[in-house]
Amino acid sequence: MKRKFKRLAVMVVTAVMAVTTMVGLTGCQSSDKSYKSEDGNTIKLQYAKNFNIEYLDNNNKIVTDGEGKQMLLLQKGQEAPEEYKDLPAITIPIDQAIYTSTTQVGYLRAFDDESLFDSIVGVRLKAEEWDFDAMKNRMLEGKIKDIGSNSATSNSYDYEVIQSLNPKIVFTSTGMGSEQQKLMEMLTQNNIPYLFDASSTEADYRGTMEWMKYYSAFYNLEKEATEYYDAAMKRIDEMKAKVETAEKPKVAWAIVSSGKIYVQNAGSKAAQMVRDAGGEYLFDDIGVGKDGVTVLTPEEFYSRVSKADYYINSGMPKYGSDIKSITDQVPVVADLPIYSSGNVWQITDNFWLSYHTIDQKYLDLAAIFHSDLYPDYEVTQFVQMPAVAK
Repeated sequence: MKRKFKRLAVMVVTAVMAVTTMVGLTGCQSSDKSYKSEDGNTIKLQYAKNFNIEYLDNNNKIVTDGEGKQMLLLQKGQEAPEEYKDLPAITIPIDQAIYTSTTQVGYLRAFDDESLFDSIVGVRLKAEEWDFDAMKNRMLEGKIKDIGSNSATSNSYDYEVIQSLNPKIVFTSTGMGSEQQKLMEMLTQNNIPYLFDASSTEADYRGTMEWMKYYSAFYNLEKEATEYYDAAMKRIDEMKAKVETAEKPKVAWAIVSSGKIYVQNAGSKAAQMVRDAGGEYLFDDIGVGKDGVTVLTPEEFYSRVSKADYYINSGMPKYGSDIKSITDQVPVVADLPIYSSGNVWQITDNFWLSYHTIDQKYLDLAAIFHSDLYPDYEVTQFVQMPAVAK
C-alpha cells in the first residue's frame, strides 16, 4: 500500500512468535572480510557474521551456514576435490530447491531475474499471500507447492509433499523450535541435503539483509549481490547523515499478543533501526545488549508509552489492523495519548517477504520521524493504524 504522508511514524518489530524462538548463534564469519573467485566474484561482508563462503579452484565454493554446517557447491561438470570428498555437495546454479521461509525467497527479488524462481519447487506459504506475481503465479500453476502451515498460531510441514518434490536442497532456518527439529530429522533420514539460514540471528538488520550474498552464491550472482547491497548501504548512510542533527522523537516499538505486551529489547535490531533513523528509543534500558523482546506489565507499559511521539506495532494488519485490536486485549492502556495521536504505525502484511528492501524500511522510518526532511516521501513498508478499521 502506497500513500504520501506529511507526518509519519514507526518502527518495525519481528512478530512475537518469531522473535521469541530465535536463538543466539556464534558467528562463523568475521565482518569486512573478502573472498575472491577465479571469475572475479567477491563476497565482502560488512555486517553479517553468521555465514562464510570460501572459493576453491574452478569457482567451486564451500559455504558454511548459520549452524556451522558446510556444503560444497560445484559448478556444472565439476567433481569434488579429493580433500573435500567427505563434504555434502550439490551442483550450482541450483534447481529443485525448497525454501522453508518466505524471507529466504525474498532475497532473490533483488536480482531482477524472474527465472530464478524456476529453481524453487516448494515453499511454506499459500499462493494468494505473495505480494508479487513471480511466486504467486508459479504456485497457482502448480509449479511450486505449499509445503505446510505458516500462520500466527501454526508452523508445521507436510513431509509427504516435501519428499514428493525430491528436492536437491532445502533451506531451513535456525532456532525455530520443535517443528524445525522434526523437519531436520526427516531430511536426514531421507538423505535430503539442507542448510540453515541464520539471517534472523544477525545483530543488525543490515547484517540480515547481507544474507542476500549467501543466496547469491548458489546462483553465481555474487557480483550482482554486492552491487545491490552496496547501493542499499549507501542510501542508509546518507539517511543517517541527514537526520543526525535533527530533534529525536520518542519511539515505542511493541506488540500485544494473547493479552501480553512484548517490547523490543534495547539490543534488538528494531531498536537499532529506530536510533539509526533519528529516533530516541523509549525502552533503551530494557534488554540492553539483547535481541528479542521483554514482557512488560500493563502499568509499566502505560508509564513509558505515555511519553511516546510514535508507536510502532509489529503485528501485521491481517492479525489486527486497528488500535482497537490492541486495546481490546489490554483495556487498561486504551487511553494512552499516543493511540489518539495519529502516530501509530504497523508493519505491512508483506514486510517479511521483502528482506531485499531493508534499506527502504530504514528510510521509511526516517521519513516518518522527520517528515520535514522528507516532505514528499512515499512510505511503503509501514501503514498507519486507524482507531477502528472500516
